[in-house]
Amino acid sequence: MKLPLLPLLAAFALTIGTAAAQTTTTAPATRGRGDMHQQASPEERATRQSEQLTKQLGLSTDQTSRIKQILLTREQERQALRGQGRPAGATREQMGAQLKANRDKYEAQFKEVLTADQYAKFTQMQQDRMQRGGRGRGQDGAQVDKVKAKKGKVKVKATES
Repeated sequence: MKLPLLPLLAAFALTIGTAAAQTTTTAPATRGRGDMHQQASPEERATRQSEQLTKQLGLSTDQTSRIKQILLTREQERQALRGQGRPAGATREQMGAQLKANRDKYEAQFKEVLTADQYAKFTQMQQDRMQRGGRGRGQDGAQVDKVKAKKGKVKVKATES
């Protein structure tokens, strides 16, 4: 029994035409840990940081709102500085001095809002973060000192901290 060729060709052409007409859309990019700071607005960063500090330092609601405002101002200023780039004629030392002055200004504001114990814990958290530098923490919370990749295998040497 022979099938009519014309309806078969029409069905094939319709299938191909429909497939070609469909457009593929990609899912919106999710924020990974590495690019979170690039995509987040100053408001989002300030909110996230104030929530973390509230948990870590046990801030009151008044302290949280004041810290959030300080962080928002700082993040907006940082974004403006990033957008400007280095001013013409400014040396690295001048830029470093400006960044240090900004950091000192916000440190003084934090010190006004936090209690002595909270401020001590806050400065210790900052020092810990600076000591870690580019190193992160492993899944078990141990400090990751070294990562080796060899022949598709990754070895992580961790130390207890």
